[in-house]
Amino acid sequence: MRKLILVLIGIAATGCNLETHRAQVEVEDGASVALVISPMFSLQSDWHRKLSIETPAGALVSDLFEDTGWWRGSNLYRHSSGAYVLHEGQAGCVLFRVSPPELISDPAISCNKTERTSDGDMVQTRTSPEELPPSKFYKDFEYIGRFEETSRRQEPIIFIGADEKTEAELPEIL
Repeated sequence: MRKLILVLIGIAATGCNLETHRAQVEVEDGASVALVISPMFSLQSDWHRKLSIETPAGALVSDLFEDTGWWRGSNLYRHSSGAYVLHEGQAGCVLFRVSPPELISDPAISCNKTERTSDGDMVQTRTSPEELPPSKFYKDFEYIGRFEETSRRQEPIIFIGADEKTEAELPEIL
């Protein structure tokens, strides 16, 4: 019985590792956006998640929906209006500005997928490598990159820029 109790305590302690992990990207001069995750009490990869915006003018941290097994990654976009969009797939979108750092609500920014009649309808080209590629799925969005869960224990979250990997299609908003 004593061995069983020790095994259960060991399993619980393994699930209680509350180390915080962060993936970050600079979006403007001196302004960065990060996704911060810390494990939930669980034996699988469930996360408490936060959006962190840091600028010379200040910082903002906002809780996101907790991941109970559904989250694998979130895409980061810049809208043509200058606002930023963290698209969470089925959990919807978080709209924000970095100057000053604030969450916003703007009915003109839609996270609904664009209807396409053919592959050529949304083809746009970049005029320079510094420009962000237009989104393949959302009107007036430029794809910055993706915050993605990894299978690596030391680095469970990373940011993959648009220059490293093309835009992944997200599940529909619930």
